[in-house]
Amino acid sequence: MSLSPGRRAPVSVEVARREVLAAMPRLPVEFRPVDGRLAGRVLAADVVARFTLPPFDNSAMDGYAVLAADVSEVPIRLPVVGEMAAGMAPGAVAIGPGTCAKVMTGAPMPSGADTVVPYEWTDRGDREVLIRERPRLGEWVRRAGEDLRPGELAIPAGTRLRPTDLAPLAASGLAEVAVARPPRVALLTTGDEIRPPGTELGPGAIYDTAGPALEAQILAAGGDLVARLRLGDEPEALEREMRSAAASADLLVTVGGVSVGDRDYVRATVERVGNLQLWRVAMRPGRPIALGQLEGAVFLGLPGNPVSANVTFILFGAPGILAMQGATHPGPVSTPAQLLERVDKPEGLETFHRGILERRPGALPGVRVAGNQSSGATLSLARADVIMVLPREGDSVAAGSVVEVIRL
Repeated sequence: MSLSPGRRAPVSVEVARREVLAAMPRLPVEFRPVDGRLAGRVLAADVVARFTLPPFDNSAMDGYAVLAADVSEVPIRLPVVGEMAAGMAPGAVAIGPGTCAKVMTGAPMPSGADTVVPYEWTDRGDREVLIRERPRLGEWVRRAGEDLRPGELAIPAGTRLRPTDLAPLAASGLAEVAVARPPRVALLTTGDEIRPPGTELGPGAIYDTAGPALEAQILAAGGDLVARLRLGDEPEALEREMRSAAASADLLVTVGGVSVGDRDYVRATVERVGNLQLWRVAMRPGRPIALGQLEGAVFLGLPGNPVSANVTFILFGAPGILAMQGATHPGPVSTPAQLLERVDKPEGLETFHRGILERRPGALPGVRVAGNQSSGATLSLARADVIMVLPREGDSVAAGSVVEVIRL
């Protein structure tokens, strides 16, 4: 299905991003155990606390449980009447006025105690202890429920889980949680000249430079790489393999073949046997980008130059994969930085330069261009730690200007 003539005009990056995200179907939910393999998955349902966390008042330090009123003046000696270790039942040890008990980190507070004196403030006596420093009332005590209470939202649906998010999940007592199924992604790089890394290069051949980086980006975004092909510029074979790969995938990503060259067959194939929704974005690098559907899969056609393919995947592909999983904030996330030098750019195109960030205490980070900005210059992509987002208007951006940067 062809685009209407009015749709052939390049759209803005923001319009293209909205269309890409809107085109992504939400994937089915599956239940997965609460373990380290959850990191990177997207929660499909709110996680609500079922228990009081912590479930009882407990000590935050190894030391002595006391009544604060008994240690209002120091130094002072108190008799030690017992010891509470982690794992003991609350109430197993009790103290009265003028006494104390040893207590270990994480152990329930002895009955009657309201404060903990760390070992470091004492002589660590067993039967009697000398306390040299005065604690505040309630110091070094973790109160029951200060972390979570039953019914309280622990982690909302749509959160892409970080390793640190797994701690409250485990503390909730859940054996498994609902997460979106990983999107099945097929990746096809095209061109008669493309060869796999490590093979012998013949005359006119080049290595598949974009492919390995895109494989890694797909996996990093939570995609399941179900097909990986390198195809030449033969229309019938290209159509056959594209349709086969799309039929087994949720998302078909292609590299090359979406521009206006005589041998750019990828876009034409989707127009003929699928549905082409969007083509061309007013940006550099990466103007020839295509979005559509083929054999039930979303089709995302990226430019063939390696930097263009990687930048456009950062802007559209990775957010699309996260949107399929229901991520609340699919990204990309940008932060402000100040240009340390004038940067030239084409008029009328939103431009994405590779940049090097310089941290400056007490000020916005500075950013400068990371070398050669050609769409085939991969070394500057490796040296960069951000993508600089330069506005559409103007043919340059002055030094000292504040721009958005996307961290790599």
